Amino acid sequence: MEACSPAWQERLSAWFDGEGPAHERQAVEQHLTRCVGCAREAARYAPLRDALKAQATTETHVPPELMARVSRLAPRSRPAFRGRRWMMGLAAALASVGVLWTSWPSGMNDALAMDLERHHLKAFSRATPCEFESADPAEVKAWVAREVGYAVEVPVVPGATLLGARRCRLHGQLSASLLYRHEGGMAMTLFLPPPGSPAAREAASFAGEETRCTQGPIGERICVAPRGGGQAALAVSELAQPVLVDALAHLAP
Repeated sequence: MEACSPAWQERLSAWFDGEGPAHERQAVEQHLTRCVGCAREAARYAPLRDALKAQATTETHVPPELMARVSRLAPRSRPAFRGRRWMMGLAAALASVGVLWTSWPSGMNDALAMDLERHHLKAFSRATPCEFESADPAEVKAWVAREVGYAVEVPVVPGATLLGARRCRLHGQLSASLLYRHEGGMAMTLFLPPPGSPAAREAASFAGEETRCTQGPIGERICVAPRGGGQAALAVSELAQPVLVDALAHLAP
């Protein structure tokens, strides 16, 4: 790792992926002008970016679904860049021998399902899953209102510990996610897309009039609870379906 600290390694990874608000990206770019180690680490990302662009133009490429599944298998102790390089190599090898990726019968919008699983798995693959760490629902609620721009309910989920919150993009729109660690160490994310957003409408359409669950393309369970007015809350985890349904039930309708 060339970055000057693990914290800056995480920030460089987020910057490379286009995550975070504009002021955070600007802070990273300013830091790169002053820090030789981080500048070297950022320079190592350039070949990967070029390879990904080139790969997108070739006839044979790694399916994004396969890449997402491989990312779930990546060693969590590897630095961000090395983990990506390892994942790309394995995914390309699997694709080269004709690994067949089959779709799943969910009825949910494919792009939304992939976004949910990607954000959930990526957050919990980090050394620090949350952007804002707190087990206090009031503090997490205040952070979301300040940093994401709308009010959310932060439920106390029986059998689970609130870790904090992150920002993410669902259907391209900034959204809030709440992160929990359930008994036994299993991870769970509650996604609360902004009212009226495309993600909220898609999720509400999938759920209908009652909580509905499916399995995403990477294998995580996704449960969606309608909240009235075309809104919905979503839970993503490897936990059993009744646990996710119960977690969503602790959100006020």
